[in-house]
Amino acid sequence: MLAEGILVGLAGAAVVAIWFLIFDLAAGAPLRTPALLGAVLFQQLHDPAELQITTKVVLEYTVLHGVVFVVFGVIASSLFGLVDRDRRVLFAVFMLFACFEVAFLCAVAVVSGVLYGELRPWSILSANALAAITMLAILFRRHRHSPAELLVSGE
Repeated sequence: MLAEGILVGLAGAAVVAIWFLIFDLAAGAPLRTPALLGAVLFQQLHDPAELQITTKVVLEYTVLHGVVFVVFGVIASSLFGLVDRDRRVLFAVFMLFACFEVAFLCAVAVVSGVLYGELRPWSILSANALAAITMLAILFRRHRHSPAELLVSGE
């Protein structure tokens, strides 16, 4: 389960990282998003105009991002292990993913009001939704459940 959780978490982290790499490339500022998040978290950046995109800050944020997703992946994988024994737990998995989406938006807002103006909420929601779909697809496939079972998991 630990290996599966790590795989699931890294897949989700990769999807988000690729999404924001494309987003940043389209805006003409490659790696701006991880640099901005890293600078706010690790360097107490208050003015996005002062952002300097460095390898160090991008790597620091990327490691943190990966660890958070791996922890989430291990939790999700563990819950899917429970789903194998009791299908009703599937609803809890759905709620976990929904709460994770909202929690990340709130965390961005709390960490810095500056970030909320810099990072569009739709881009955060889109990235995390794509990550959730990817992670759930891996879990549903590996555990031989169908997403449709979510609708009848309380029966």
